Amino acid sequence: MGLGILKDGQWVSQRDQEDSEGKFIRPSTTFRNHITSDGSSGLKAEAGRYHLYISWACPWACRTAIIRQLKGLQDVIGLSVVAAEIDQNSWEFGDEPGCIPDTVNGTQYLWQLYLKADPNYSGRVTVPVLWDIQNATIVNNESREIIRMFDTEFNAFAKQNINFYPQHLQKVIDETIDTIYQPINNGVYRAGFL
Repeated sequence: MGLGILKDGQWVSQRDQEDSEGKFIRPSTTFRNHITSDGSSGLKAEAGRYHLYISWACPWACRTAIIRQLKGLQDVIGLSVVAAEIDQNSWEFGDEPGCIPDTVNGTQYLWQLYLKADPNYSGRVTVPVLWDIQNATIVNNESREIIRMFDTEFNAFAKQNINFYPQHLQKVIDETIDTIYQPINNGVYRAGFL
């Protein structure tokens, strides 16, 4: 498995991803815009406007797809799925079982999607990605924020009236997530497990 990075809009097939002890380090995500039900953020929750990119091999991406399914947003938010194995060219939209091609942008590799959002992008290329079809850019690539938006901002379109972030449990939910994503320095995270 290879994990590359974009540097000034150019794909580089190798990057450092571990600390001195060999533990995976998860740096902060880059795209952090928010969709709101009323559009007060500048991005309004609308049917057919957003598209989700994931890999079934990524637990962070899978949880966005799970919330999309549980809320009944399949007809509201499109889905593309990259191959489960990442190679030196990044996540690829393949033809293996479980893959769903990029029907919105027609990209072969996920890094090409990042360059559509920012031709000079430098950073990791990760799933999940929530894409704004109308503005042709990435809205957000932080799974925690994407699931929160799906759960709270798309209720007008959801087929299931379920609340996965009830007011009385929000503190416990956030503390649990914060335990899983343990900051180690300057916005860099080490994946941990309860």
